[in-house]
Amino acid sequence: MVSLSQVTKRFENDHLAVDSLSLTVKEGETMVLLGTSGCGKTTTLRMINRLIQPDAGEIHIHNKPISAIPPAELRKGIGYVMQQPGLFPHYTIEQNIGIVPTLLGWKSKDIQQRVHTLMNQLHLPVANYAHKYAHELSGGQQQRVGLARAMAGNPSILLMDEPFGALDPATRLHVRNDFMELEASTKKTIIMVTHDMEEAFCMGNRICLMHEGKIVQLGTPAELLFAPANDFVRSFFDSHRTLLEWQVIPLKNIEKWLPLQTDNEQDNIPVISSSDSCWKALEWLTQGQEKLLIKTGNNCCVVDKTHIIDAIHHFKTEYKTTHG
Repeated sequence: MVSLSQVTKRFENDHLAVDSLSLTVKEGETMVLLGTSGCGKTTTLRMINRLIQPDAGEIHIHNKPISAIPPAELRKGIGYVMQQPGLFPHYTIEQNIGIVPTLLGWKSKDIQQRVHTLMNQLHLPVANYAHKYAHELSGGQQQRVGLARAMAGNPSILLMDEPFGALDPATRLHVRNDFMELEASTKKTIIMVTHDMEEAFCMGNRICLMHEGKIVQLGTPAELLFAPANDFVRSFFDSHRTLLEWQVIPLKNIEKWLPLQTDNEQDNIPVISSSDSCWKALEWLTQGQEKLLIKTGNNCCVVDKTHIIDAIHHFKTEYKTTHG
């Protein structure tokens, strides 16, 4: 869907921002660009929609070089979400969201239907917000409008540059979850820049960890955590390692080390799905709940915190043995 081959970018001070970068983002995948400050994440993102021109290398979208596509036409087919949504102050919320479909020549009724659908899905009731202006909205509401505007033309590709970074932690989580629910039904190809490790692991199918303009490791969250390519990768995640490990491992991956039983009837014990993360289970078990019932097909497991922690240890040991 999106491929970069030996892409390089230098700035006027001869700073090498991106150094011979090659990667392919699959259709329907969320690729997260993560790394140290100044490592070239945002520069890479901006080269994909020609806000910045690369000095060398090629970028293809749908197997077509973007250099052969006029910038205005290219950007009509790519949604772009920034940290600051940059809404037009003299347009209503409805008009802001409908900009791209209007440029694409959609019929008025189709634009209105698309805009209203997105507003309702992102918890911006049309009756309350359609005719408001940006200055009348909170930061979280403005970011929801920015997300809706990026998706309004139904692009196959979304570029997201720290899309939730300007929000407070509570608002950030709510807006992110609402976006993920919406995206799950549309399966866009997403390339996202973030500094937030938890966000990267929550949203990314694969993570591209960068340093000094180069890719240090490209892989799934589990691969980066449990099979790091080098000491830099290992140390990069150390400060958040326990949280990230618990988030990246679903309960179904550790169930063979949990106490299995066939009796699904357990009074007064909360039920959790085996597709949920170990982190979700441990959240329950550290907030006063002593046991959980985990559904595993026709069977179940009744577990406490010690069971989960021991099973995670076994999983990590097996993963390292299997993946070297």
